[in-house]
Amino acid sequence: MITYPKRSLITSCLLFSGLNGPVIADETSKAQPAYPGGFSRPPSEGKDYNTWRDAAGPDIGVTKVDPARLPSRVDNSTRPQFPPIYKQKWGACGQFAAVASIFTYEMNVLNGTIADTDATRFPAHFSWNMMNRAENKGSEAYHGWEVAKRIGVPSAKSYGGVRLNKIGVWPNGYEIWREAMEYRVSGYRYSPANTIDQLNEARGWLFDRNQSKSKKKALGGLFALDGRMGELKKVTVTIPKGEHEAGKDIWTKWGPSGYGHGITCVGYDDKVGYDLNGDGKVTNDLDINDDGKVTLADWERGAYIVANSWGEKWSKDGRVYLLYSAMIDPTWKRGNYLGRCEVARHLPRKTLKLKLACNDRTDLRMTIGIAGDKDATDPEHEFAPEAFNGWPLFGGGNAGHVPVAGPEDNTPLEVGIDLTSLLKELGPNKDGKGKLFIKLSRADGSDATGELHECAVRTYDAKGKFLRESQIEIKEGAFGKSLLKLDAVISDLVSG
Repeated sequence: MITYPKRSLITSCLLFSGLNGPVIADETSKAQPAYPGGFSRPPSEGKDYNTWRDAAGPDIGVTKVDPARLPSRVDNSTRPQFPPIYKQKWGACGQFAAVASIFTYEMNVLNGTIADTDATRFPAHFSWNMMNRAENKGSEAYHGWEVAKRIGVPSAKSYGGVRLNKIGVWPNGYEIWREAMEYRVSGYRYSPANTIDQLNEARGWLFDRNQSKSKKKALGGLFALDGRMGELKKVTVTIPKGEHEAGKDIWTKWGPSGYGHGITCVGYDDKVGYDLNGDGKVTNDLDINDDGKVTLADWERGAYIVANSWGEKWSKDGRVYLLYSAMIDPTWKRGNYLGRCEVARHLPRKTLKLKLACNDRTDLRMTIGIAGDKDATDPEHEFAPEAFNGWPLFGGGNAGHVPVAGPEDNTPLEVGIDLTSLLKELGPNKDGKGKLFIKLSRADGSDATGELHECAVRTYDAKGKFLRESQIEIKEGAFGKSLLKLDAVISDLVSG
């Protein structure tokens, strides 16, 4: 049980960095959504974008947390839904945490399956290669979750493994993209953990998502973490003999230098601790940083359990403890935040199957429109799929100025695009023939060129069973110097 220490002063203040710069967090600050410094909202979503809006579970701060009901230890990495400890390849740490670990775990919890084969695990490199500029670049956890919201993520089995041996490759094959449509993120959030209330909310998420269900086994969630990893030897210690979890490694703080590194928070242990000030005691009620007050920053006992992606032999078993107090680091402007996601299954009713080539996938531009009248000359509703419009989601991130299939690969790529949400815009009464509109072009000022080789609409029933494919005639598929426009009358436009 974690409560406010008797000597705690509620007027104390800590600094943490949010989306809009430094913000004051009072020691009594409640659990609330907040985003790391540098978080970029997709421009298409606007400044009020609510990343949790499609999630079914309660938002951060909505549920009152009773710390008395929380156990002293939770380790979700011991559950069969959690995949093995990975050894990352290249700078894909954010996606090994967000997708290969967290998304895999959450999807297995949702499906009632276990992460024992590639059929029930999800790849880190699918989302990473979507926005890494086709270079060995880092990424944020939410980059992967946005990819999972908008495209989905295929299983590692169909993708070819959790990681690939080439940077910047996009999967070639409609069925891989179709499978990805089925596995989605419905919402994600970040939150600080600078106060005891915020800590208790986080512990509740790790235990049972703050949703106590009688007669049901608690299945908690996970967090994505990001912290500095330079000079780790200065902050890594071994828990001494006689202490709880003696012999295990613990980070007393984040690294004092270096770039951020994405890792996975799988649980917590309230009994783990370390004597930081060398007074021979492990306490939570002394002012050890000499700032005249006792806050969470002074705690020597209580730690998160972290799974890293540096292999199962790192830190003995691929895991390490991180003191609760280490999350309070005013020296790092971006701040330390806990990121969570909720997943969902989605069965598309209509999809677009395309085979196309383009020598610059970041400069490729595509719009898809729909009209309920088969004689319409313009679409009633239109959307621009992000993957085929330069990924305008992540600030400086993009798909790379390389061919659509990947670096030095001019092979036409067969892909799939979910039309279900677009069709819902027509409403329930549009159940006859309508018209589909497709436009392919290039970004202003670009020299990109491409060709559309094949185009078809595929229809599925409510259970995901394939029903039929309707080919769309392509008379001249070249685009770039000129705009390519296609339209076709199709039947049964309702999405179901």
